[in-house]
Amino acid sequence: MDDLEEGETEDLQKLGRYIYISSWTKKYEESLTLWNYAENNGKTDGIRIGMKKNIFKTETINRNVMLHGQYTEIRDLEFNIGILNKMLTSNVSFVPPHATLNEVIYTNDERLLKPFVHQKHSNGFALLTGQLGIYKRHEWREQQEIRYMLRSLPLTVKEMNIDFLNTPEGEKRLLEKIKMREDIRFVDLLLKDDVFEDMEVLCGPRMSEKKKEELYELLLKYAPNAVVATSRLRIRS
Repeated sequence: MDDLEEGETEDLQKLGRYIYISSWTKKYEESLTLWNYAENNGKTDGIRIGMKKNIFKTETINRNVMLHGQYTEIRDLEFNIGILNKMLTSNVSFVPPHATLNEVIYTNDERLLKPFVHQKHSNGFALLTGQLGIYKRHEWREQQEIRYMLRSLPLTVKEMNIDFLNTPEGEKRLLEKIKMREDIRFVDLLLKDDVFEDMEVLCGPRMSEKKKEELYELLLKYAPNAVVATSRLRIRS
């Protein structure tokens, strides 16, 4: 992510590294700031893509599986395609097991930007991770960012067994694993079959004619119905 502060917590280091994000903007008008993110060796030859919401394929799973060595009953639960297989082959759990679309909230409240997430209570403890990935400093507000978020924890279903976790030994072992386990570097999600049907593409203000020709060839193959336009901005090269 562009904001190096993101994902930091006061008590469990960078816990946000277990959240996978696809960043977009709700800002319809062009922005020089956002175009500058697309610079390549000083040339803004990137493109801006507009798509419908909820672009990732999902499937409803309704069966019993052996998950992390534990018999698990899954009933009418929506998964992004491939996520269950990722859980079957890795020490990770996705909760929920599909990406959600969220609007970034801009603030300078340090308690929200770098929260405490480990909370003890009379019956054990809780990890309050629901607000991670939601807040950025006010200085980033021009981005008007919305993002797909896929939340995970580096724990197996068996390790998250509530009877074991609510013991001093279980809590200690869980916190150690969260701090020490490697995150999965990225997660690929399949796009819906119709995602390109009404796509809009805006060519960057410094995009060369050669690059535009390459773009048209790709669109002809993968998104022949895409609406293509060129930036109205004129920037000195």
